[in-house]
Amino acid sequence: MSGIFRFWTCCISECSAPAAIDIGLCERCKQRFCAVHAMSPTHCCKNDPLDDDAWRAAQTEEVTALRRMINDKNLLRRASERNRSLNCRLDPADPLGEKRMGGMHIHLRIIFSDGTAWLARILRQNYTSFSDNFSNLCLKSECATLEWLKDMNVPSPKLYDFGLLNDPENDVGVAYMLIEELPGTPVLFLSPSEEQFRKLYNNYADILCTINKYPLEQIGCLSLQPNGTICMGPVVSDRTGTFSQMGPFQNAREYYATWAERYLELICDRQLFTRYSVNAYLIFRYLKELAEQGQWNAFEPGIDNGPFFLKHMDDKGDHILVDEDFNVTGLIDWTFARAVPMYEAFGPSLLTAEMNDIYEGKPGRSRGDTILAEAIQTKNKDLVRFFGGPDLVRRFSFGLGMGMDMSWGEAVALFRGIMSTAERSSLKFDWDVWRQNRLCQWAGDARLQELLLKLGEI
Repeated sequence: MSGIFRFWTCCISECSAPAAIDIGLCERCKQRFCAVHAMSPTHCCKNDPLDDDAWRAAQTEEVTALRRMINDKNLLRRASERNRSLNCRLDPADPLGEKRMGGMHIHLRIIFSDGTAWLARILRQNYTSFSDNFSNLCLKSECATLEWLKDMNVPSPKLYDFGLLNDPENDVGVAYMLIEELPGTPVLFLSPSEEQFRKLYNNYADILCTINKYPLEQIGCLSLQPNGTICMGPVVSDRTGTFSQMGPFQNAREYYATWAERYLELICDRQLFTRYSVNAYLIFRYLKELAEQGQWNAFEPGIDNGPFFLKHMDDKGDHILVDEDFNVTGLIDWTFARAVPMYEAFGPSLLTAEMNDIYEGKPGRSRGDTILAEAIQTKNKDLVRFFGGPDLVRRFSFGLGMGMDMSWGEAVALFRGIMSTAERSSLKFDWDVWRQNRLCQWAGDARLQELLLKLGEI
């Protein structure tokens, strides 16, 4: 399928098929396989996850290799040059940067002679890494976001320097950012009482009200230009990196429809949902139609045309730092942040979600949604209606939209919740009946027919 974005190609030499993002990446042999070869005798690795010891050993091996690539001398020199020529050193307590390691980055702590500290945010490199160009786009977008946030009353790290992959001027050896170290502990790692949650959400409501003061004219990711200016660029990807650039957009209908279309392309190309491709196609075709009809928006249609507002796209709680009194001290990890419609920016989020309900397909609001809405109510009565609205975007973004290797049972339960939310109905949902109806309704869809033929279903 020409024109479809491909993340990787199957590692089997005689195979030109794309690697399957969901089932084709093997953590044992660290190779990328297409949907066919991932499950074939050609790939002889065990089909079960690494145990804890093996997983930790693989992670240490990866990070150790990454550390060998980093020119510590040049990294510290660049940090010193950007902080009044102060002497600095790497924190010996965490030589590999594992204590603050996330899915995409390690963090080396740099300590200056005046006692202050920065973080070197280093892009991880392994068999699941994106292309260098894609990785650079992600990094530049995050840098632009931090620059845009610095003059707002949103507690986020200051950006001091960055270096791109394959940049002749980057003598550090890896892609990196030098950022401010913020105090605090990620709230996801704590067990707050309801009183502490209320305090946290009250702080977070203040931050959302601040973001509401800075509207943007398009949907997309902020982009840092060579001359240092910031403009709106394409959506770089989603929080799991499962689609390519799209946009920017002037209208939310086009944004959500294109989002669904990207998944349809990957499904037809056997890069995603490879265990149940036809079922996934029907689901995302339905979601695309909802978008084209404006049904992702439960409010007045004009909101789809803007203004738009910045949203942290991975707001599950580990991005919020709090002090011992549960005051918010910072919001971190702004990779993939983008400008979105108001009902997504200020609607139900991952932070307040009851994920068990989402994955079991149970519609409705969570206790966290209610507490945050109560906090917003006291600060901005215009925004509170979005917190009380349907959570269709949340159910898509943090369920089916993640594109991970989930079972069909998990996928259909997620879709059941989306259906109930979109159609505002609690009627019993029969997948087999719905599927047959859609196959009949979309019998003229050439792409669907080609997929059915490819998989031997017609």
